[in-house]
Amino acid sequence: MITRFALAGLGIVLAAGLTAAAATAAQAPTERRAAYQPTLKASKTTVVAGQKLVLSGRVKPAAKGGTVVLQKRIEGRKWAVEKRLTMTKAGKFRYVDKPSTPGLRSYRVMVPKAGKVKAGTSKPVKVTVLRWVPLTQLAVRAIDGTRAGTTVSIGGKQYANSVVSNAGAAKGTIDWNLDPSCTTLRTRFGAGDDGDADATAHVTLTGDSEQLFSGQFMLTQSESRTFDVSDVFRLAFAWSSTKAGVLEPRAGAIATMAGPELLCAI
Repeated sequence: MITRFALAGLGIVLAAGLTAAAATAAQAPTERRAAYQPTLKASKTTVVAGQKLVLSGRVKPAAKGGTVVLQKRIEGRKWAVEKRLTMTKAGKFRYVDKPSTPGLRSYRVMVPKAGKVKAGTSKPVKVTVLRWVPLTQLAVRAIDGTRAGTTVSIGGKQYANSVVSNAGAAKGTIDWNLDPSCTTLRTRFGAGDDGDADATAHVTLTGDSEQLFSGQFMLTQSESRTFDVSDVFRLAFAWSSTKAGVLEPRAGAIATMAGPELLCAI
């Protein structure tokens, strides 16, 4: 005959068994979910082509000597392996890239499965790569009395891909619509060596009708300038030539925007 004490003991044993089973069941999903958790950061969000870009991060849990696969995706393309890295004892990794293709790109890292730890992938980081391109490579919207893409000499120094006044013209204009990714313009304004010694070149640069620069130059004179064109859509160069003692424009000076370059993601 089963006594009260025997039944009570059996209840305790059954309860302990159920508790252990429940604990095991609760732990199982945690073990199945265990995965590497890599993080990644870039030293810059915008970089000029050819410059250093440092990509670094950390992996948890750390596994000294473990593999970290750095992947890259240039806008419009698929993910591709950039480099296989090795993490330190602390789970850290580092890579230096020198991107050359302009435009938007993304990086991420993936840590392969190892033992009971599942593979893990970081969130992507985005980087915009800019490069210097000649302004004269852009399509001209309107032009009058001006040439673009020619070589000019100022003070004996030559500048390729320049914008200059036409010989025999007394004034002129040229303008372009800039790509939204363009951030900076650098150029040199001056008077070309083929102009007359008694002539003066008057030049003006505007961005969306706002004056960015205005100056006048005689033979061999010039000035180098850099402009922020992040918010400029319509860039326009206007010029005129005058002679000593004459108020109205007279041909003679070679108004010049020498070797203008834009920093863009194109």
